[in-house]
Amino acid sequence: MTAETLDGLTAVVTGASSGVGAAAARQLAARGASVVVVGRAVTRTRAVADEVGGTALPADFARFSEVRELARHLISRIPRIDILVNNAGVVSPKRQTTPDGHELTVQVNFLSPSC
Repeated sequence: MTAETLDGLTAVVTGASSGVGAAAARQLAARGASVVVVGRAVTRTRAVADEVGGTALPADFARFSEVRELARHLISRIPRIDILVNNAGVVSPKRQTTPDGHELTVQVNFLSPSC
């Protein structure tokens, strides 16, 4: 099996500051994609972006204002998104409410990707 080249394509990976998202960003970059690394943790997000030669965009999906700002930034600066990896997610052992008034897991995993 050969790896498909992604030269000239732009990929946006949410939840890419660690784990599966960071691994996806690395694989996409290794195949030639230009990668936008989105994550809640500013330092880790920048570290992954630097590692893959991509762009870091910090955003916390527990805040609709940050998700909307991310969307504005992407729309204004990226002419086309070829690959979108919606990987941002959270699992919390106890009930937490976001500043927007929603249960944390529901907002991050379900509401924010479509807000």
